[in-house]
Amino acid sequence: MKKFLVIQSGGRANGNTAQRVGHFTKGVKESGHLAEIISLSKNEVKGCLGCNACRYGKSCIQKDAFNDIIPKIKMADCLVFASPLYF
Repeated sequence: MKKFLVIQSGGRANGNTAQRVGHFTKGVKESGHLAEIISLSKNEVKGCLGCNACRYGKSCIQKDAFNDIIPKIKMADCLVFASPLYF
């Protein structure tokens, strides 16, 4: 059994990206795997400042949701990024 972590962006809760993520995770679960969705519209993640703290095993100096997401990324077997395309 594999662990899938889906990081979803997009501003609309039931928009196209959210619908595609829903279908994807449904297929993952029907195949006997685990799937977790993290919505960036519900979690504040600021841009990287280049402090390199993570490079040396320290937590990010920014106090945002990314510090909680990092362990989930490390534990995932597959990382999926879902983002809307506007062009």
